[in-house]
Amino acid sequence: MSENTQSISQRLSLGTRARLKIDNVPNWVHGVGLGGTLAILAIFIILFLIFKDVPVWTDWRPAAEFINPEYGERIYADSVLRTRMNTWSNISYILFGFYAIALGANDWKKGQALERGYLTHVPIQSVLFGVALIYSGLGSGFFHASLTHYGQQCDVGAMYAMTLCIAAIPVGSWLPQAQVPGTNRTYPTWPLIAVLVISGSLYFTYYKWDYSFGEVSVYSSAVLFIFAAASLIQPGKYLQIRWLIAAFFSIALAAKIRELDIQDSFTSPDSFFQGHAVWHLASSLYYFFIFLYFRSEERK
Repeated sequence: MSENTQSISQRLSLGTRARLKIDNVPNWVHGVGLGGTLAILAIFIILFLIFKDVPVWTDWRPAAEFINPEYGERIYADSVLRTRMNTWSNISYILFGFYAIALGANDWKKGQALERGYLTHVPIQSVLFGVALIYSGLGSGFFHASLTHYGQQCDVGAMYAMTLCIAAIPVGSWLPQAQVPGTNRTYPTWPLIAVLVISGSLYFTYYKWDYSFGEVSVYSSAVLFIFAAASLIQPGKYLQIRWLIAAFFSIALAAKIRELDIQDSFTSPDSFFQGHAVWHLASSLYYFFIFLYFRSEERK
């Protein structure tokens, strides 16, 4: 590679990082992202080593997945981790969650202007999304480790939280401020959005069994993609569509692998690469790619 080509490549890389606001990220951001993840992973490892062959879930109400398994991984009924790779793979949600929280905290310290993008201007949105990702990693991990009724409730409740949090970002970006009727005063919309997201997440977690996640996620995903697409044509806003395309590819790949796993056509029950574990990784990438898409926003 010539010197000029290397220089152009470096400038493009720096430009991409600048658009994502990660060009001058301090080391403590990586400390939070990696340190928080490793701390939780260490706790999981210790629990597994202590209770590997202990039937800790025997007296818990089993989930349907324990009685009639949907996924291909082998179930160890008398272990703290009844399914191994489907549990460990949730660490990807936790990793991206800690990084989202750390980036939000760094944005808050910098005090980014709205011209640098809504997501960096309103860091609470990044923090809430990061908390939802960690909640999903822990909730899904709890479910696949225990295969219990309450574990499934936490798992699906966290999925509601993730979809609500990511759908709220483009809504806030479209309407960052609102005017009070009958006055000339305008107020930021993020406090109302945050309250609605938190309330909705708690509501759907508690009343999980009264709703179909598939139906609710259709509406929330529709809101997400309608506003995400609208952001591309909104005057004065510029986003890197590459991240949205990457998100589509990730979720399409995740869905296909999950389907193969359900059909017992992906790998053997004892394989390191379990279909649902790959689903966890690919779907967490889907959420984080969309996060990067909104983070790439710049305004005139």
